[in-house]
Amino acid sequence: MTLDTATAPHVDFQDCVGRNDEVADDGRYTLKYTAYANLPLADHAKAVGKLREALEKDGEVRITAYEEKPRVILYGHHSKEKFDITADSVKPPNTLRLSVGTPCFLPPGAKQQRF
Repeated sequence: MTLDTATAPHVDFQDCVGRNDEVADDGRYTLKYTAYANLPLADHAKAVGKLREALEKDGEVRITAYEEKPRVILYGHHSKEKFDITADSVKPPNTLRLSVGTPCFLPPGAKQQRF
C-alpha cells in the first residue's frame, strides 16, 4: 500500500457546535485528517482487517461498524480520547481512505466561552 502522493492529505477544521446548536467564537475546533492510499480493491479487506486487529488489540478503540462486501468499511471510536477512525474503499477505484476525526479542542491560551 502506498499513500497517494498526488493527493495531499486533507485537513479539515470545523467550528464546534454545542448541544443547542451554539457556536462559540473562542476558537474551538474539530479536525478531520484524511489520507488516501493506492491499493488494489481486492487487497482492501486484508489491509483494513489488519488495522481492525491492531485497534482491537490496543483495546482503546471500539469498532462500531465493519463490512467487507462489496467494499470495505470500518468505523471506530476511541472512548477515552473521543476521536473517530474511518477506513473505507472510495472512488476512484483502488483507493482506500484513512481518516481520523477529533473531538472539540480549545486552542492553547484561549479563554473558553461559556453559554
